[in-house]
Amino acid sequence: MKILILANRLPHGNVAGGHRLIYQRMRQLVERGHEVGLAAFIDPEEERHLPELRRMLFEAETVPAKQRRLAVRVFRDYVSGSLPAIFWKNHAPAMMQLVGDLVERSKYDVVVAEFSEMGMYLYRNPYLSAVHKVVSCHRCLTTTFANYIELPGIPLSLRLKSASQMHVLEKYEFELYSAMDHILTLTAEDRFALLRHAPQLPVSVIRPGIDFDYLDREPTIAAESPIIMMCGYFADKSNNDGALWFAHEVWPKLAGKHPKLKCIFVGTGASSEMKQLSEKESRIRVCGHVDDLRPYREQATIFINPMRLGSGLRVKVLEAMATGLPVVSTALGVAGIPAQNGVNCFVADTPELFAQSIEWLLSDARLADGMGRAAKAMVQRHYDIRSAIRELEQVLAEVVSI
Repeated sequence: MKILILANRLPHGNVAGGHRLIYQRMRQLVERGHEVGLAAFIDPEEERHLPELRRMLFEAETVPAKQRRLAVRVFRDYVSGSLPAIFWKNHAPAMMQLVGDLVERSKYDVVVAEFSEMGMYLYRNPYLSAVHKVVSCHRCLTTTFANYIELPGIPLSLRLKSASQMHVLEKYEFELYSAMDHILTLTAEDRFALLRHAPQLPVSVIRPGIDFDYLDREPTIAAESPIIMMCGYFADKSNNDGALWFAHEVWPKLAGKHPKLKCIFVGTGASSEMKQLSEKESRIRVCGHVDDLRPYREQATIFINPMRLGSGLRVKVLEAMATGLPVVSTALGVAGIPAQNGVNCFVADTPELFAQSIEWLLSDARLADGMGRAAKAMVQRHYDIRSAIRELEQVLAEVVSI
């Protein structure tokens, strides 16, 4: 098959989370003999990854990511036009034309829009000729915004933005899905969420695949002090909120009892409030972009995922588990994962229980080691990358044969 992938950020081997999943999917499809192209938005610091992608793929074309002016962003957040704000933030006429040109020039069999926001380039695109269209829905946007409205403790500004967008967002999102040949989700929970809104949608669950060959490498020298680690793209509201909630609500319950304990937040897009954390507390470190997450995971003692917002499966949790790191997460942070509280992870939704779970792991090496081993075994059973890519390949082949 000839497959074109659309992404709202350049997927490459050193990125975390959902965009690393996209990279793995592309690499595995190429290894299985398919011709894979890419159209993606790109930031200047990611341009150095383009040569490697172009060697691997049939073709890779990019559009510069736009920085919207604050006044315009605020207006779009609160005043809904025909295009919901979250789609508008990813909208660019140049990408509309690029997708149309690539499909026409290279005669792709199917186009897969990774993340729902990129689905708009397959919906009402005046440049796009007839082609099979698939949206890989990493999270239901309507469900995500509903969480913003309902969850206690969310800033009023975010509640108001979400409430003002809900009607137009739900209408547009599911009209878009209905215009596709197929929808993919990462979990059964996400599939059911979509079907509650639109029972007629053709939806398949394609589990994320974890590449153990990449994750396994020679270990680094163990850290002298215990380290709590969180990673993610912190420009995302859910990651930013989780980091700040942990720093303000959980960390104070740990810091005094464990004077050698350190915490690191690894990933781009940290807010000014996040950056100020390390100024107030020397044992909290906020890292920016890193070329390789593996050394950070190997130095870490515990991986945390204190997510309170959003939806979808967190690939970064699976990768942490796959390396044998004990994980402490909120229930939302392990949604869609076969998480067994006290067996392969700790699940905690209050600051008190989150801190207590970390303390148990810090004080009991056998517990931490056993939990890490159980988590790794679970990921090996359920998220083998070769099985996952065969499932994706089968669904795309069925779409193309329609």
